[in-house]
Amino acid sequence: MKKTTWILTSLLATLLLSSLAYSQAFWNGNPIAEFLDPNTAEAYHDFLVETVMPEVVNAGRTGDNNPEDDTGVTISDPDRCWNGYTLLCSQSGHQTEPDGPLYTAILVDMEGNLVREWACEGTPMKMVPGGHIWGGAPAPAGGRTLTLMDWDGNILRQVDRNYRHHHDFQIEGSPVGYCSPGAEPMLEGGKCLILARSSPDPNLTAHICGWTLRDEALWELDADNNVLWQWEGCEHLEQWGFDEAARDGMMKVRVGRGNTQDWLHANAASWVGPNKWFDEGDLRFHPDNVIVSLRTVNISAIVARHDHPDGQWASGDVVWRVGPDYSADRPEHKIGQIIGQHHTHMIPRGLPGAGNILIFDNHSDAGFGAVVPGLASGTYPNTLADFSRVIEFNPVTLDLVWEYRQQHPTEDLDGDGDIKGNERKFFSARVSGAQRLENGNTLICEGGAGRIFEVTVDGDIVWEYISPYTGEIDAEVPRNQTYRAYRVPASWLPEGAGN
Repeated sequence: MKKTTWILTSLLATLLLSSLAYSQAFWNGNPIAEFLDPNTAEAYHDFLVETVMPEVVNAGRTGDNNPEDDTGVTISDPDRCWNGYTLLCSQSGHQTEPDGPLYTAILVDMEGNLVREWACEGTPMKMVPGGHIWGGAPAPAGGRTLTLMDWDGNILRQVDRNYRHHHDFQIEGSPVGYCSPGAEPMLEGGKCLILARSSPDPNLTAHICGWTLRDEALWELDADNNVLWQWEGCEHLEQWGFDEAARDGMMKVRVGRGNTQDWLHANAASWVGPNKWFDEGDLRFHPDNVIVSLRTVNISAIVARHDHPDGQWASGDVVWRVGPDYSADRPEHKIGQIIGQHHTHMIPRGLPGAGNILIFDNHSDAGFGAVVPGLASGTYPNTLADFSRVIEFNPVTLDLVWEYRQQHPTEDLDGDGDIKGNERKFFSARVSGAQRLENGNTLICEGGAGRIFEVTVDGDIVWEYISPYTGEIDAEVPRNQTYRAYRVPASWLPEGAGN
């Protein structure tokens, strides 16, 4: 090993041990400047990106937390589960015959038996009462055509693909898209909120970066697909809280495909929904406002849907935000560093923890900014970790309310010959999500590993399922990546279904 590499490896080990909040490999906000001469920052960054980063990211994609290649239900404690059916938003899908349809919306029961599947395109897919499925249209229409189908796959409603829908959507009556007491999802009527791509004129975004901006947009449509409201991220640059180093990084480092800069990369958008904070007079949490997750920049934020009655903000302004800076002098430090998160949303009314924010914190690689805090030069990524966590926090005080993590290597801790539950390291570098259930448990989708599990507030895993669906029958490298998963009650299925 070259001397330089050995020194940098030693510095990384020192950083891991000296983290203020956790033993983890992120550096933003930690005092590594005392261990590292700023003149070596560029070499340090190159080492992390070229040597450490690929190993960390790939570890969350290769299923190394499943050495026995388990599939199906591995843990089941019916007395402590919130029993129902689980909808897998599979990215690999299920193919029953060569050249046959690829089923990506897959419904399983508590024993892991296949109940129903739909050949959707695009993710996520969401179920509403009656066994209806919202998701991307079946081929050949394509995943950008948001479609409502019934239990038998008949199309009931479609939203034009020209909106460039991706990653998330919501329908009126179900603000965050999963089961909660009192929610009444609308089917063919009602409004629809769409997270979409936008490609603004490069001449208008040259102050952000020198590439074509791959921007994020929000569309709110009525039942006839008329536009009620529209929003674009680039129009609110000054409200994202980027420092000089972050802006410098956006100019120097391109993130994304082709000649585009995927500067925000949103992966979740939902209406805030009815909540106690708004009832108490905090207008930042108006039920019509939209909460978004911006993975690339480690930001979760709420966007105003309406003008403030006293002029404090206009529709489209960012009125609440955590990130991008989680260092010790920031209120966000109480939450801990968030990196590349998914599925940020407010827990719906009627569920335990209602009004708190629930986030799947991937803890992989993301963020524009300085590698060494205080250094003017920016880059991407500037934060890195190799385990995931799910966090719940108070959006007003930013106090951490609940957290699930298992960052240790996969190991048979009880010696019974099986590795399952909390013996598995918990890490997904990409995708994933979490859902609060009526009994207080949380359903977690560890997407990169295709692992869905239900955990109690005390951290006990009472149900664990590993998707066996790996896409094409003759795939050389089978993968079971699952974008999200949702638990639905038996009452949502058509009468006689699922028995």
